[in-house]
Parts: sequence; C-alpha cells; structure tokens
Amino acid sequence: MKAHYHALAITPLSPVHMGTNDDYEPTNYVIDGGALFEFDALAALHMLPSSERQCLDRILSYKPTQNLLQEVQAFFYKNRQAMIACSRRQVRVNPSIEAFYKERVGKVAQHEQGGKKVQNCLQIERTAWNPVSGHPILPGSGLKGAIRTALLDEKNAGRPLQGRKECNRELQNRLFDYRADQFELDPMRLIGLSDASLAEGRELPTRVWFGLNRKKQPVWKNGQLVASKDDQQGLYQLLECLPPMHARSFEGSLSIQDLAPIEDVSKTPRLRFSMQNIAAACNRFYRPILQRELKLLRKRGYLDEAWGMRIGVLLEQFGPLLDDGRAFLLRVGRHSGAESVSLEGVRKIRILKRNGEKHEWRDSAKTVWLAGNERKAQTGLLPFGWLLVETDPEGSLPWQASQRLDEDLGWLTEIRERVAWLAETTAQARAEQEERQRRQAEEEAARRAVEEALANLSPEQQQIAKLRRVFEEEQAKGVLIAGSQTADLRMKLLRDARQWEDLELRREAATLLRDIVAKLPWSKKAKKQGIPAEVDGLDSVSR
Repeated sequence: MKAHYHALAITPLSPVHMGTNDDYEPTNYVIDGGALFEFDALAALHMLPSSERQCLDRILSYKPTQNLLQEVQAFFYKNRQAMIACSRRQVRVNPSIEAFYKERVGKVAQHEQGGKKVQNCLQIERTAWNPVSGHPILPGSGLKGAIRTALLDEKNAGRPLQGRKECNRELQNRLFDYRADQFELDPMRLIGLSDASLAEGRELPTRVWFGLNRKKQPVWKNGQLVASKDDQQGLYQLLECLPPMHARSFEGSLSIQDLAPIEDVSKTPRLRFSMQNIAAACNRFYRPILQRELKLLRKRGYLDEAWGMRIGVLLEQFGPLLDDGRAFLLRVGRHSGAESVSLEGVRKIRILKRNGEKHEWRDSAKTVWLAGNERKAQTGLLPFGWLLVETDPEGSLPWQASQRLDEDLGWLTEIRERVAWLAETTAQARAEQEERQRRQAEEEAARRAVEEALANLSPEQQQIAKLRRVFEEEQAKGVLIAGSQTADLRMKLLRDARQWEDLELRREAATLLRDIVAKLPWSKKAKKQGIPAEVDGLDSVSR
C-alpha cells in the first residue's frame, strides 16, 4: 500500500506546552542567572567536595519530616555552582520567575490553621522532549488529535447531539461513519503524523511561564472587580513552553494512505481526507477561535500588544496560504481552551460554583488560561498553544524572522559557555582538592608510621629520633634559628646523653649534635670556638 507524504514546517505562534506528566523538581534543578539548570543528582555528587557530600549524607540520614525536602532544596541551591557545572539541560527564565524561585527555595511558604507548614510548590511542568537528544518536540499524537477535532467539527456542522444519552465516543463513530467495533474503518487510521522535531541545525531554548487563570468577562461586587477563583486563592502553574515566533523551528511529516489498489472497500474507511481537506477543516475551525480570542484579550486589556500586532501582520501575510490550504492553524497542548477541544453545537462546559452551589453547563468557559511573566500580571499576557503549520513549504518565509531568535541563541551561547567554564573550574578545584587530600593522607600515613616506629624504640632512641625529625622539619621550612625548637632539644639531648651507659647511643647522639651545631646560626665568638668539647666527649669510653 502506497502513501502520500507531506513535509510540515511548524512555527509556534504562542507559548506551547505539550506535557508528558514529568516535572522539573526543585531537588533536580537550580535557577540562577536567568536560567534553570537541570542536573542529575548522582552526577552532581561527584562534583561536590567530600565535606559537602558528608553534609548531604547527614541531612538524608535524618528522620523524614516536612523540613527534609526544604533542607535538600537549600543544600543544592547553596552548591548551585557545582550543580550548574554538571547540568544536562538549560531553560530560560525571566527575572520575575527567578526572584519567585529564590524567595521560596528551601523555605516554608505559609502556615495553615493550626500551624501546619505548607511546602512551596516549585515543580515546573516539563514540555515533551526527545529522550536521546534532550531537544523539545511536538508529539505527533497531539497534532493528530487537534486535526481530528477539526475534522469532526466540520462533519458535525454545528448540529446538536442525537439524543441526550449520546456519548463522545458514539458521536465520533457517527460522524466518521463507523461502529465502535470497527476500528479499522476509522478514517484517521489513514493519516499518520510523526513527532515534529527541531529543524536541522536549529537551536531553540525553551522558557518557563506562569500559567494564570483570568476571567473572560468582568464581574463586579460591591464596587470591586472580582478575580477568578484560582486568582483569589493565589494558585498558579509553572510551565516549560516552546517560545513563540521562531519561524519554521520544527519539522515533521504527515502521511495519507492510498487505498486505490485495495479491491474490497468494505474493510476500508468510508471517509477519506486529503491534505487539502485537512488544512481547510483546521482553518475553518481554529481561525475563528484565534480571532475571537485576540478580540477578547484586547478588550479585557490582557493581551501583549506587541505580540498581538505581530500575529495580525502574520495572519495577513499568510492569508493566501491559509485560503488555498498551503498552511493551517492548530491549537495544541495544555490550556488550549475548552472551545478548541470540543465541537460547535454539542459543546458543554461545566462551570463550578462557589460555596457548594450546584454547577452549571455552558457552551463557553468563563475563564481563560494565559501565559505571563509575573504571577499577578493582568497585562502583557499570551494565549497558550497556537501553531502555524505549512505544508510542503517552498522558498523563503513570507514574513521576517523574529529578532528574538538571535536573542535566544545569544543567551544559549552564553549559558553554555558558563556551564563549560564552571565544569572546567569545578573539575580543576576537585582535582586540586583530591591532590591535597592525597598528600595529607600520605603525610598522615608517614606520621603514623613514625609514631609506630618510635613506640618500639627505647627512651634514648626516641629522644634522638625526635630531635632528628624536628631538625629536618625546621631545616626544610627555613626556620632553623638560635631560638628554635631544635636548639632547645639539642641542649637537652647533650645534657641527657652524658648520663647514658650505652656507648653506641652516645656516639649516635654525638653525630647528630655535630651535624646540628654545624648548621645552627652561632655568634661570631661561638663560631671561632668551634664545636663544644662536651659533644666530643660523648663518644669517648670514659665520661
């Protein structure tokens, strides 16, 4: 069976988060200098000095409590230079999010009634990525799901459900003309979408945004503007997103199976969609949603006007391509909005009420989720999830690439240089520390060996050995002076050795004393006199 393949060039128009249920946890990342640095805890431990590893061991040995996570967070943040040096992924953050993180990492956010501590919510939801390269991707399943919604909406044409009990699956089966037990007749089986990966040679640093819930229409109570329930409770989300306006940053492919060679059409989907059908359905469904959303956000004052102007220009420039099916819009991922994932005519959105009141059903949501740089932002916000998809693109772009591309690439270069420099300096410091520890261990071993050897000597031998060791150490350090420890021990040995019975020990003491006297600084008078006669007398038979 043959297939027709179409190349796709995809541009995120707004922040896009297609999650995987994985998070950046505050115990495997740190934020510093405008970047989130994800690290592997085991790899990070090898970058730490032994004293810090012992400190972490002590923290982890405590009984698990609410404070334990905070202490681990604080530990990694304190040692963030080592964490950055071994980071495997870097994500861009703005100053507000960095300040938000630093205010909370390793600390208690608040207290509930009764004094119970509440942990800071610093988990950051991670967008989809390639586990081999670590680069972000647009999962084909998510793209295909968005296309399916548009095709279903076109087939439904705004009609209501057939009976109150018709469920979502039954609706889809009816619109696509197949029964639930006839999976092979689903027309979407003929459409395949690959995961969209970064275009060859492209770099794209992802960013962290606040997910903020805002009311679509103003609600006033007692002269005060009422915020959304989530906003009142101070709820927020931290989402890693693909940055907007990086032209053709992702590449994928869409395939459509050709069923012409098959003779038994009873076992094939009765509906068939061409690339032209898909593009037209997506534009018919998503384009009005984008236009309504832009109008709403402008009216409420939420919209980032610079972004809104660029979108307006882009839609005008891409108008001919959208009209003839060479490009189409999609809405994907987290916070795409209920209107973008449900069909006209059958849409029912549950609206929750306060104070235990019964919920109601509406054909549109009362709030909208927006991407913001600050947790309490009311302006400069962007919608989530918008993509522009070009089919079989040819030639240059009909719009200019964003300056933000150069800014992001410049940022990425600086961050990688910082990581490389820290990795080098940290490794060097670690090597120097290990060398110091090695020398200290050798010196300690040598000291213990000397102490063990001294322990087996007689008191006279120990006195000689001690003077010899002190003499050699002070000579090596250049502190051999008249008032040094060597000078004091020399005089004591001279006095004590006169009383020794063992002639060999007296001779050994005399040899050492001659060597020391020759190298000690003496007065001019003492130098003329030479070595004292008392030393010469030590190695004689009679005393």
